[in-house]
Amino acid sequence: MQLKGIEAVSVVDQIRCDRCGNEVHSKESGFEQMTSIGFDAGYGSIFGDGNRVEIDLCEPCLRATLGTWLRVRSPWSIDQMPQGEISAGAERPPPTIDSQDPGRFAHLYGVLTVQEMAAQLKCLPKAVYERAVAGEFIFLSSPDRVDDRRYPAFQLNERLDKSLLKQTIQKYLEADINSTLLWSFLRSPQKIYAGLTAIEMLLGGMPPQYDTLTPEERADIFLDVVDEEISRVRW
Repeated sequence: MQLKGIEAVSVVDQIRCDRCGNEVHSKESGFEQMTSIGFDAGYGSIFGDGNRVEIDLCEPCLRATLGTWLRVRSPWSIDQMPQGEISAGAERPPPTIDSQDPGRFAHLYGVLTVQEMAAQLKCLPKAVYERAVAGEFIFLSSPDRVDDRRYPAFQLNERLDKSLLKQTIQKYLEADINSTLLWSFLRSPQKIYAGLTAIEMLLGGMPPQYDTLTPEERADIFLDVVDEEISRVRW
């Protein structure tokens, strides 16, 4: 015979993203999309022996911070993937545009080498660099190799607002702010964009409250956010 009693049980009722601050209640639809990571640091860990390490992220922030390295597979392919392929995933280079279909991106937040950019643009690598110096492209320099630059792949998307991107790049250049910080801003979800990233806005993403605005008004709001971000990282 089982005799049952009633006990109070602690459950997670709400989760706040540690990156963007977005809060989701357990009864809301986005609750299941929150990712919670937690582990106890081991011996010799950079986090300190035995310390508890935790973070909660919404999906946009998870993609913005770890998207380049995440392996996304369909449910029916998980069990069939060979173990060797799983372990080799961490060593794969950043995803690039499919050479057979320049219009499709393997990953919205991937990066390309100058040779890959030149191949897609059908020009010489020198021309890519000259356009980057002119403020048309963002490029990221490797801390180990000065000549090893990477170009965010979204810049080749046919939906890109090139004028708005160029204005954004120019503002960062005038403020003498490293392009790595610009790249971080572009990938970060913004509350004023209803959770969209600046990249998604540059590619035509549109929060519902922007529907009644003109393209000029939308651009002004976008650049206002850019100015605020520049002020934040400068001071």
